[in-house]
Amino acid sequence: MSAPERRRPGANSPIRLTANVEPVRTGVEAPVTPEQPRQQIAPAEPVKEATIPTTVALREGLKRRAQTAVLHTAALPGGYRSFAALVDGALERELERLANEHNGSVPFEPNAGGFRTGRPFGS
Repeated sequence: MSAPERRRPGANSPIRLTANVEPVRTGVEAPVTPEQPRQQIAPAEPVKEATIPTTVALREGLKRRAQTAVLHTAALPGGYRSFAALVDGALERELERLANEHNGSVPFEPNAGGFRTGRPFGS
């Protein structure tokens, strides 16, 4: 027994093969009509540099509070969309504070060498 022959719908078929594209309204930008060209929107943040995975031990309560903050503020202005974004933003603010207090308001240069690992001195 052979499979039935597959046929595409012809011109008289009620099935239409043309796409019906509907506009999507996200609330982020004004809808674009075909007559109106899309405007280029400047990026809100500077160009992202590569990320690297980093393992850090955090207090359990601190990490859980941070995760809850992300969940409650992800959709709000000024909120963070991920735990990594919150940690990144917090580190940026703390590095700026440390530079202002201890480095004459000059940002610290990236470390080009190694970084000591293991137990802290005096422990």
